Amino acid sequence: MVCDCSGKNPNVFYEAGIAHAIGKEVILITQSEHDIPFDLRHLRHIRYLPNGEGLADLSTSLQAKLRSIRGW
Repeated sequence: MVCDCSGKNPNVFYEAGIAHAIGKEVILITQSEHDIPFDLRHLRHIRYLPNGEGLADLSTSLQAKLRSIRGW
């Protein structure tokens, strides 16, 4: 599950908590590391810029993360 923490949307954190509780892998992404709550900052996250180049980099980073999760 990919959760975009940008803007500190409470629903995103709720869904991330549910996914974590049932054992699903959660990938946190954000435009600003300040949007990651203190109790989740120990988890790795992917920071991105909301422009063409930033989104292309995000895509590459997400693909790499998914490959590492799946063991490819």
